[in-house]
Amino acid sequence: MTDFCLAQLGDIYLDLCTKVKPGDVLAFATRDLPANVVKWATKSSYVHVAIVLSVTTNNEHPDPVLIAESHINMSLPSEGTGKKQLGVQFQRLSQRMVSCDGAVWLAALKKPLSQDGLDKMRSWLHDVEVRAVPYDFPQAVKVGIEVLNEVGLGNRPDYKALFCSELVTRALQIAGCVEESVNPSAQTPGDVMEFDCLQ
Repeated sequence: MTDFCLAQLGDIYLDLCTKVKPGDVLAFATRDLPANVVKWATKSSYVHVAIVLSVTTNNEHPDPVLIAESHINMSLPSEGTGKKQLGVQFQRLSQRMVSCDGAVWLAALKKPLSQDGLDKMRSWLHDVEVRAVPYDFPQAVKVGIEVLNEVGLGNRPDYKALFCSELVTRALQIAGCVEESVNPSAQTPGDVMEFDCLQ
C-alpha cells in the first residue's frame, strides 16, 4: 500500500517530505456531502486537520511522514495500535493524501518545537491513540454552530472523545505553541489554520 501511494503522489510528495517537521499542521478539503456541510457550517474550505507526529530520516520506513488525527475513516489500521479505530489514529501522510478527494494544505510551524515540547506532545498523542479515544461527534457538530457559542452554550473542554481540530489544538497546547486560554473543544479546522504559531 505504501509503495502504491508514493508512486501515485510522485516527486512533489517526496519533496514535501523533506520540508515537513513534527508539529506542522495539514488541512484537508474533500467534495463529499458531509464535507460540504462542514464547509457551510464553519464558513471555511477546511474540513479536516491533522498534525505531524514524526518524520523519519534514516530510511527505516519508505514513507517518512507519520501524522496523528482524529478521523471517522476506519479503512486503515492505526500504526500505533494496529487496529482500525474510529477517532484517534496514526496514519502515513501519503495514505491519507491518496484517500483525499480534494485539496491538502500544509501550515508549517513558524518555530520548530523544543525537544521538551515535542516529547510532551508525542507522549500525549501516543496515550490517546493507545486508549483509542473515540471521535467526538456531538462536539464536532456543536463547534460549527456559531450561535451556540454566542449565547454561552458552546463546547466546554472535554477530552474523553476528540474531533480533529480539538486533537490538533490540544497537541499544540501541550507542545507550548498555543496559549492554555484557548479552548480546544471550540476550534474548527479553519480556526486551527489561523493560529499565530503557524505560517
